[in-house]
Order: sequence, then structure tokens, then C-alpha cells
Amino acid sequence: MRARAEDYKPVRCEARRAYSGPPLHTPVAWGTVGAVPERPLPSREAARLDEAFARIKTLTSAPALTAAVARPGGGVWYRTETQSTRPRLWWASVGKTFTAVVVLQLAQEGKLSLDAPVSRWVRGVPNGDVVSLRDLLAHASGLFSANEDRVVRAHPAYRDPETLLAIARRHGAMFCPGERWRYSNTGYDVLGEIVKRADGQTIDRAITSRIIAPLGLASMRALLPGKSPADVAPAVAIAGATVDPGWAGAAGPVASDARDMVTAWAALLEGRLVRQPLLEAMTSALYPMFDPGTFYGLGIMVFDVPDGKSTLRWIGHAGGAPGVSALAAYSRADEAIVAVALTGGGSAIAAANLLMKSLGTAGRRR
Repeated sequence: MRARAEDYKPVRCEARRAYSGPPLHTPVAWGTVGAVPERPLPSREAARLDEAFARIKTLTSAPALTAAVARPGGGVWYRTETQSTRPRLWWASVGKTFTAVVVLQLAQEGKLSLDAPVSRWVRGVPNGDVVSLRDLLAHASGLFSANEDRVVRAHPAYRDPETLLAIARRHGAMFCPGERWRYSNTGYDVLGEIVKRADGQTIDRAITSRIIAPLGLASMRALLPGKSPADVAPAVAIAGATVDPGWAGAAGPVASDARDMVTAWAALLEGRLVRQPLLEAMTSALYPMFDPGTFYGLGIMVFDVPDGKSTLRWIGHAGGAPGVSALAAYSRADEAIVAVALTGGGSAIAAANLLMKSLGTAGRRR
């Protein structure tokens, strides 16, 4: 949903306000997730997933498609079809989780506090004296998202964080922190600037040194803001619109194949990237999003997925832009992590659901 000047009156806030939006989701516990062995899934499961991948390819006609399924205690299946010179796909807002993990790691190390005011790190954020880093992570800050600006939408291009913040400042805060929820890419741009100040390195270098290199993710790459990556599958223009992955900055900074994406999520689920108390904090306050059944925590989403008469719960993050769709998620019912990214007009969520159903997990526990 796009914001227009007449949709709201900018507010100045001297304090946080109590939440007044639709009901929050009950906190979601991560539970214990075992390690994923470095071996292929059993041949029967792999064959069903191969069939599902072929069906997804037919249904979406995706020029580039990567998918992987990892099962704790079981193994990994993955497939990628793209140009050999462009082996990686852009994961759009799935990359927000990586930015969030870096921020949580810095909090874990005592280099910053999630409840500190943003003004401690970055000047000029509307209501920055009462907006916290936690608010930015959860999209509960009230900060206008610069990509909703009419000029920005009419002239898509890379804009540095300072320019994006200036646009948000010109529009003013949409609500007081904590009062409501609204997605803000600019909030994550500000988080990227906070990482640079607290960690002494840009967000792409922080993700590389803190996540990619320790996990040995050969395919994954944190994108340098403002630079057009030559080895990433291009988005396929939808209605004439397209987005360059290098424009996203801290709001979507990761390109990879699905194999490395499920490896990164397995490490997060196992508690190897962030310790248990902060893992639990990621899904303790869950705000209703724009789509029914989707909720937002600290850089992470919870999906309540209809499945006949029951509801399946996924924990992960979706991403999308004109010509790109992506999802990484964990389903306890399926005892599996799934990751899908594709170009074109297809849906990564629908593709991931097809892969999960192909596993045929007995009972698909709630």
C-alpha cells in the first residue's frame, strides 16, 4: 500500500505510545531445531522434490529459479537453473533477516542496545529521540519508507541512505513509535548506517564477516550498496518496471543460491548466529502485516498457512520486487527449511508450499 501526503498528518512524538492496531499474534517459540547433516536427502524424498521443481518451472516459466529443502537430521536437496554467468539470485527483502542478525549480534556483544534511541547513532530521523533500534527492526517506528515517494517510484535508481532519510524526513513520521506497524525499507537503511558506526564496517562487509565467511557460504554474497552485480540473475521486467539488486542496500543485501540460503537459516535456527534469548525475542512481539496470516517480529516473519482444516506455521522471511520473488522459511510441521528464489512473475511462497507438500510428511503437525 502506497502512502500519499493526504493519507496522514506527520506527527511529532515525545514518547512511545501503546499499540493500537489489529491484535498482535501470540509469541511464537522457536523450540529446538537440530543440525542439518551435509548429505543428500533420501532418494525417495529427492525424487518427489525433483518432480515438484519441474512443475514449478513449468507453472512459473521462471527464467532463473533456485530452490532447496533442508531437514534437520536428514540432509539437503537443492536445484538451480539459471545462466552460468549469473549463478546467483537476489533474495530481495529476505536479506532483511541478515541485517537484523548483524544488529542482534552487536547487541549480544554489548556494542549497542536494541532499546537505545536511534538519535544515539543517526541524526535527523523523525522522532529519533523516542524511536528505538527495536522499532526499526520491527517496522514499528512510524518512519516513512522512501520507496513510497511518488518521485522515487517514477524514477527508480540507487539513492544513498542519507538521501532516503532526507525523503523520509520531508514526509514526516506517520505515527508514534510502537503505536502501529508499517513496513519501512528506510528503517533498514538507517539500521545499515547504525551497523557502520557500531561495527566499523559497511553492512555488506558486516554480513560477510559475521555470517557468510564463518559459515563457508561460497555462493552467497552481500551486495555492495549502489553497485550493480554482474553475476546475479536479472529481474524480469513486470509492466515495464524492474529493480537493480544493488539499489536495495541494507533493506535487501543478499544474493545466493538456495543451497547456501537454507544453510544460513539452519545456522540461525540452531542458535549458531544468535543465542537463544535473542532468537526468542525475534518472534515475541508479532505485528499483523498487510496480508492476512502474516506477522512481523524483529527482522523475521511468521506465516500462518492454511492447510485444509488446520493451519501450518512457518517462520522465515519473504522478499519481492518487480520481476523477483523469494522466500526462506522453517516449517515445524514438515520438519524442514525451504528456500526459493525466482525471476519473472511467479510466487516463491506458492512454490515453497508445493515443495513442502511434496515431502508428504505424515500428519503435517500443527
